[in-house]
Amino acid sequence: MRNYILLFTLFISSITIAQDAKEVIRRCNKNLLQIKDYNCKAHIDFDIPGLNIEKIDGIIYYKRPNKFRIKSNGIIFMPKQNPNQILTIMADTTAFMPVFIAKESVNGQVCDVIQMVPLKENDIAAAKIYVDSKGYIQKAEITSKENGTAMVNNKFDATSKYGMPCQTLITFDIKKFKVPKMVSVELNAKTTSKPTTTSTKTTGSIKITYTSYLFNTKLSDTVFTEK
Repeated sequence: MRNYILLFTLFISSITIAQDAKEVIRRCNKNLLQIKDYNCKAHIDFDIPGLNIEKIDGIIYYKRPNKFRIKSNGIIFMPKQNPNQILTIMADTTAFMPVFIAKESVNGQVCDVIQMVPLKENDIAAAKIYVDSKGYIQKAEITSKENGTAMVNNKFDATSKYGMPCQTLITFDIKKFKVPKMVSVELNAKTTSKPTTTSTKTTGSIKITYTSYLFNTKLSDTVFTEK
């Protein structure tokens, strides 16, 4: 009898944990699903060992479900785990199953830690998100088969809306980060006059500061077409 009671208790607990995880995702998507598209100004700082890339300003465009572009006069490249990939992961409820892990304090906020388990073949091998009581994603760890793991840390302020941050810091393993060939050629051409010093750092980072968000302006698909 005790064994049956134990099994029943574990069964009920597993259902409760699954429901809790789905409730956290619903809380998060309640904000994100209000975004059909957005554009904003972005100031981007690079700290990548071995590469001398100056700070740049640009405009970020996003359109649901997965159109994303940064438009700038400078060199732009991002890890595949760019910040907007989180929106894609959250929106596709058929591709990932949420599993509640724990509660953890991030940026002074108590967050529910949710593991997003892939349900089908995907470049994303694993994703862990940290969601606060407002449904804002304070932090995320995204692991892709090609580019390793990237850490995404978000900051929010009084002007933040729909769960979109005012600043994002992306940290990644530089050994696993692949710079596209054409970008590599351009980087080499621009950095030969300013050789970078030898660094023992194994991680790189990209910091993006967002301002002047405009939401749901009915962005045309042509915005995402390279000219």
